[in-house]
Amino acid sequence: MKTNILKTLLKLTFILVYGISYSQVEINGYVKSSITRVKPISEIYVELLNSKKPLLERMTIADSLGFFRIKNLKPYKLYEVQLSVFGYDNQVFKIKTNDGITKTTLIIEAHCEYNKEQADEDWNNNRAKLLLVGSIAPRANSLSDTRFEKKYGIEYFDFGCTPPTEECIKIYNKRIFELMDEKYGKIWRKKVRSDVEYLN
Repeated sequence: MKTNILKTLLKLTFILVYGISYSQVEINGYVKSSITRVKPISEIYVELLNSKKPLLERMTIADSLGFFRIKNLKPYKLYEVQLSVFGYDNQVFKIKTNDGITKTTLIIEAHCEYNKEQADEDWNNNRAKLLLVGSIAPRANSLSDTRFEKKYGIEYFDFGCTPPTEECIKIYNKRIFELMDEKYGKIWRKKVRSDVEYLN
């Protein structure tokens, strides 16, 4: 009788200790853009692949700093974590847990067709653009928009609903703003379309 009670207590103790240590195993860290080395502008979805956990347990959204946490994992197991960010290809990272908190920094790769170098090249070849992100039905130029393009030798360019990575748009436009300021002063800013990305 005493032996059975002792065995039961040992089992309960094991389950309790194992359960506590299991719940303390997690992966956490930051997601950063390969372009800016800070959090991507868009929301970051972090998903544990090949898991039977319910969706809400295997997927999370990184916070405003790019920090994420996946809890209740098994110790010393190799996990695959997928990042989904608008404008980037989905990317998968392999991370092995330890017996506590595994800290990591995940760099999500982006390839920019629009970047600082492209802005300089476009400017020097009179092909500079001010990038816009519209929708399925982009807004057409008004007469004043067309006059602006002719006066400043620049084109409004709307990607519609399929823009590239936001970081790429930001870098390109910011460089064009600098070049416009150098050549024309800041007077052009009062006349430019308000939907040009990252103007302020």
